[in-house]
Amino acid sequence: MANGVIEQGGRGPRLHLPTPLPALTRRIEWLRLQHPTFVQLARFAVVGGAGTGLNALIYLAMRTWMSPVPANVVALLLSTALTTELNRRFTFDGADAHRLRASVQDVVTVVFYAFYSSVVLLLLGWLAPGAGEWEEALTVAAASVLGGLLRFVVMRYWVFAPVCSDGSAHA
Repeated sequence: MANGVIEQGGRGPRLHLPTPLPALTRRIEWLRLQHPTFVQLARFAVVGGAGTGLNALIYLAMRTWMSPVPANVVALLLSTALTTELNRRFTFDGADAHRLRASVQDVVTVVFYAFYSSVVLLLLGWLAPGAGEWEEALTVAAASVLGGLLRFVVMRYWVFAPVCSDGSAHA
């Protein structure tokens, strides 16, 4: 790694890149410690934006062979699996997830988004019958912002919640 250090810790490998501004590093560390939920939300937004973009690309690729709703479900399955793992590693610092909770969250996320975005696609088809694949993909991406906020709350306070010594989760 050029000018970087990979550290193996209890939560997996972490990359530490050098920064030319020590003051910036201290400021970021202060922000992370004083406002961890804000930092997690910012990281979640980065992963969510990338996941939404990936979802749109997969949707557009599948749309050449499938109708809107099945293409949407395939895109959701693939992008949800990837973004859940990225969120675990990046947004929640590699936190251990309760496997049952993570599995339930994945299933509920796919079912929610499949229903929600399929309704959005059907409404778009009704309101704008001539809408193309790009309009469909952009409409689903715009609608996913609301669902993403709900997903953050579920992941933050349920799936990746810190575990107390008695095994219960707390915020």
